[in-house]
Amino acid sequence: MELRKEKEVAEAVEPQVSVDAPAAPRRARGRMGGGRLRLLLVVAALVAAALVVWPWLAHRWSHVAINDSRIAANLVTVGSEVSGRVTTVDVIAGDQVKKGDLLASIDSENARLELAALDAQIEGVSAQQAQLRAEQDMVRTQVTAKLAAGEAQLVAAEANHRASEATLASAKSRFERVSRLATSKVTSEQVLEEAQAALSTATEQEKSAAAAISTARANLDVVQAEQAQIAVLDRQIAVLDSQKAALAAQRGQKQVDLGRREIRAQFDGVIDSTFVEAGEYVGPGTRLLIYHDPGVIWVDANVKETDFGRVKLGAPASITVDAYPQLKVEGKVARIGEAATSQFALLPSPNPSGNFTKITQRLPIRIAIDQHDGLLRPGMMVEVSVDVVN
Repeated sequence: MELRKEKEVAEAVEPQVSVDAPAAPRRARGRMGGGRLRLLLVVAALVAAALVVWPWLAHRWSHVAINDSRIAANLVTVGSEVSGRVTTVDVIAGDQVKKGDLLASIDSENARLELAALDAQIEGVSAQQAQLRAEQDMVRTQVTAKLAAGEAQLVAAEANHRASEATLASAKSRFERVSRLATSKVTSEQVLEEAQAALSTATEQEKSAAAAISTARANLDVVQAEQAQIAVLDRQIAVLDSQKAALAAQRGQKQVDLGRREIRAQFDGVIDSTFVEAGEYVGPGTRLLIYHDPGVIWVDANVKETDFGRVKLGAPASITVDAYPQLKVEGKVARIGEAATSQFALLPSPNPSGNFTKITQRLPIRIAIDQHDGLLRPGMMVEVSVDVVN
């Protein structure tokens, strides 16, 4: 039994020795093949990494990435310019409005009553002016008639005076002849007396004609004095004109005030928010609502000062909107800020203690973009990549 067990053990050992002896060279060859494979894998990994990293490095070198960016627009705050109670608010947030659309109304009853009172005062002044002009026309007509009569009277008086002067000259001549004849006893005393009486009569008639001329001229002076009343009426009408102009200016102010009680859209836009409801009392400067033009938008971005020198006006930019990751928006740098954002802080840090920690500052830039089917809204966060090579 023991010999058979030893024999079985020997038989079991002999084949094992004969198999293991030629296996050593094969294991050496396997280790060499595994080393080449690992080398190939490392090289492939390095190539793949280079293919992945190189575009990223190239993009980092040729672009400036900005995460602190938002879509912006001109948000117009509409405020009240007058005092009164809000009667209607015709829009809510999200409404589209056109230029001229009514946004809100403020009570205008008092303004309309004041406007009506001013209209009545203007009509009263116009009536006074019409009365004065009628009186002026009447005075002008009367003065014209009196002036014509006075001039005719003066002409007649002058003609009568000339006739009386001729009669007086004739009477003087006859009296002189009769006096010479009476001295020579050629004519009688009666004829002399008649000639003297005719001379006296002619003298008085000449004086009366001269007085009539003075009277006619005095009458013309009176008429001309009445004509000055026309100028007085003109001045009264001018005073009423100034009053009417003042009332018209007040009416214009009330008309403007009445127009300001209807708040209308100044451009096409969309309502962002309303702050009042119908029935509230507002005063000048009270905010009523905010709206903006959705077609006029841009991106405000803050660039690190270490990258600021690489950004140029007109540089192309690619924008990714956080709300729409699949949407790619193209734009270009339209404006570059002139001061760091820290200069506009409400609480600036002048560093009075002398302890200094250098912090990279940021400067604002503006990127012009186009609207995309109304998807881009003010305040949305975006990521910007500015091409600083092209």
